[in-house]
Amino acid sequence: MKNVIVLLVLAGVLATAMFLGMHRSALKVNKLTEVSGAIPSIGRIQVLNGCGVDGAANKIRDFLRAKGFDVKNKGDAPTSNYPFTLVVSRKKDMAVAKQVAGALGAESDKVILMRNGDETYDVTVFVGSDYPERIK
Repeated sequence: MKNVIVLLVLAGVLATAMFLGMHRSALKVNKLTEVSGAIPSIGRIQVLNGCGVDGAANKIRDFLRAKGFDVKNKGDAPTSNYPFTLVVSRKKDMAVAKQVAGALGAESDKVILMRNGDETYDVTVFVGSDYPERIK
């Protein structure tokens, strides 16, 4: 009889622990969604410095990574006279580009589709001289 009581108590403790564990996991997911809004698509992001300020691409890269985006590459744009940051979708589906632009606070007219036949990146961000405003 004693063994049955011990077994019932252990089963109760186990059931309570399982319930609390599942409830806690659900709370974490809900909290993450509340804090960050929609979880962004990872994407394959390229960041190019188009403003000529040393470290600008690094700052945008770090900002986007902190927001959950997968920045694969950073470098310099062919020119360094971009007055504003431009988000370029390299795929017909512009969902990732719009999420990147939203994270950067860029207006919708700063998001364009420009396919180059290269499937390496989903999005290229050309960092403009307005980059400090984008990472506030």
